[in-house]
Amino acid sequence: MSHPPSTRFREVSLGTRPKSEPEFIALGQPQYSDIARLDAFTFKRYLDRVFWHPRPEVLRFEVRAIPSEEGSVYDVVALVGQGEGEVWFSEAAVPERWDYVAISETSDGLARMQRDELKSTDKLPADYVPFGGEGPQDYSKLENPEEVARRRWDVVNRMRAANRLARRPRKTGSL
Repeated sequence: MSHPPSTRFREVSLGTRPKSEPEFIALGQPQYSDIARLDAFTFKRYLDRVFWHPRPEVLRFEVRAIPSEEGSVYDVVALVGQGEGEVWFSEAAVPERWDYVAISETSDGLARMQRDELKSTDKLPADYVPFGGEGPQDYSKLENPEEVARRRWDVVNRMRAANRLARRPRKTGSL
């Protein structure tokens, strides 16, 4: 019986949001768990877009909940596969700020949380339906096409550079 080759991954902790974005809520605050989880899943989707939706055996992003005394602390982890994954992923390419799509997703998620809270306390009619509907919206169509193309070319250029380096003749020591 043949087994598929096992892929070994290097794990890179990336936090719950781009590193230049301030925390929205502190650990231990009443809505920390909901908001931190929203941030983490938004960041994961953002990273999937930035790295051009890689194959999961090459590179994937996971949201992990780490238990603590004050509730779960969330972390987005890059699982970087050996070989092609090391080329596909670049820590320098991890965004430092939210893009328009991520801001829209986060704003929508916060608005949904607020609506649910208002409905549960009877401060909003139970049959209230927001403009655009109840479910999550697809904001990916709001991306700047030039930015999408630039990110895809960044991945392609990293792959090309790695291929050129791999084909370069190795220098051997002379005797």
